Amino acid sequence: MKLTIYHTNDIHSHLHEYERISEYLAQERPKLDHPSLYLDIGDHVDLSAPVTEATMGIKNVELLNKAHCDIATIGNNEGMTISHEALNTLYDNAKFDVTCANVFDEQGQLPRNITSSIIKEINGVRILFVAATAPFTPFYRALDWVVTDPLEAIKDEISANEDAYDLLIIMSHVGVFFDEKLCQEIPEIDLILGSHTHHYFEKGEINNGVLMAAAGKYGRFIGEVTLEIEHDTVVDKHAVIYPVETLPEVVTHFEAEGKALLSDAVIDHPINLPRRTDVITQTSYMLAESVFEFTNADCTIINAGLIVKGISANQVTEFDIHQMLPHPINAVRIRLNGLELKNVIIKSQKQEYLHEHAQGLGFRGDIFGGYVLYNLGLIESESRYFINGEEIEDDKTYVLGTVDMYTFGRYFPTLKEQSIDYLMPEFLRDIYKEKLLGY
Repeated sequence: MKLTIYHTNDIHSHLHEYERISEYLAQERPKLDHPSLYLDIGDHVDLSAPVTEATMGIKNVELLNKAHCDIATIGNNEGMTISHEALNTLYDNAKFDVTCANVFDEQGQLPRNITSSIIKEINGVRILFVAATAPFTPFYRALDWVVTDPLEAIKDEISANEDAYDLLIIMSHVGVFFDEKLCQEIPEIDLILGSHTHHYFEKGEINNGVLMAAAGKYGRFIGEVTLEIEHDTVVDKHAVIYPVETLPEVVTHFEAEGKALLSDAVIDHPINLPRRTDVITQTSYMLAESVFEFTNADCTIINAGLIVKGISANQVTEFDIHQMLPHPINAVRIRLNGLELKNVIIKSQKQEYLHEHAQGLGFRGDIFGGYVLYNLGLIESESRYFINGEEIEDDKTYVLGTVDMYTFGRYFPTLKEQSIDYLMPEFLRDIYKEKLLGY
């Protein structure tokens, strides 16, 4: 028996590209003279797209239905950027199976409509599909989810299904380095469909006998794996990816649809809040102030590039605010001592990323921009640092209100090691909107 498996991952609501993939599947799958499956490996949802924001991911599920998806798993965007209740209802109308073995509520139950694994029997061959997602523990805990170790979860699920399957396929939203470890730990895996780290393999990669396949990000590729199966065993397997440029052209209207869904007026009077990334503006200062107030902190630091688009209009809609701050970024409260806070201030004054393009960690803008400090001051020539006009004491504990993208170690490595409260599910745009209501 021959089996073709189409796969996508990390679409991140690039829905025009996804529609081209969907059209390709609609044209190609009926041509096959053997069975096929289509699997999505997570992060299809991304609230940076207005239509996804407006529907809390329901539009993405509709598109997966339309593409005749067979099985999907969740990525960190499905798991961490929508509320607990929104994840529980996300797949209510899904016409496909959803599986993930390592996310539970506080009672030990999987999210609604999600199973710990799936066995599909195709022409008498039993295929076990096991999925796991990246363990961003503090983010999941802030949303009342418990995320467990993905390797142990996968092993447990395989053990629980012993003797019930012939082939083993892993849907991994944990990243390529984890997948390489899986190959060494569980060499009986037939296929790993990978994601999360946005990697891709043009023709797959064999590691310890396991075929690894992945299709990049943003719908730039669709993956295709072919398995040759004899006597319930894979005797040949290979993978390929097709660039989106080679897929059918389509006409879509997702941006207009999203704009219409977010057309409610938030402010009904003129507002002028320009965007600059190289200087402090009223726009970025108000964002820093709103984070300061929301986190109930002693001080705040943000970067001006978080403001992606300025607003100059007689009326401000939900769409306008979304375009200004499209990031799935949350505020955080970080406790640190005065010496550590001084080091953060010193590093911020270097303005290392003032003109640099940034991506990842939830950032959905272009230029990172300069740092904006709120309720913090310094006399650089004298190496003196202040909070609310008083000198910072090295051994005193302070609370810094900032954004979660600074807690991953890339911009301020010292913050990763501190005591952090993740304030969820509100995004920066939700916080800023409240500020604008009093503007």
